[in-house]
Amino acid sequence: MKRYLIVLSLLVFGCTLLSYSYASADAAKGEAIFNDLKAGNCKTCHDTGEKRKVGPGLKGDTTRHSKEWLVKWLNDPQATWESNDPDVLDLKKRMKKEDKPKTAMKLPGKLSEEQIANVIDYLDTLK
Repeated sequence: MKRYLIVLSLLVFGCTLLSYSYASADAAKGEAIFNDLKAGNCKTCHDTGEKRKVGPGLKGDTTRHSKEWLVKWLNDPQATWESNDPDVLDLKKRMKKEDKPKTAMKLPGKLSEEQIANVIDYLDTLK
């Protein structure tokens, strides 16, 4: 019985370490995309703190918005902007852009699902 508990504890500990390193790797990839001129270059318009630049500061973004909403936004910012869902209305109000028909958010190209997930994992570290 004692041996069984030790093995079980080691398995749980090992799985925890694996999931932690996987999450860190994704966040690191997301940070690289955030800083990369060709992939996203998010840092040109966004601060990783609370400071507003062209776009809002991204600290706490994953607590303000669901991951599903962030995926939608990173897939098509303009269509999401036009949807006027509650998150968009809040964003427009915070940015004082309620009367703007277009978002200033421009992506240099389409991000893959994996890239979007990695960027969101990175944003999740900015709490």
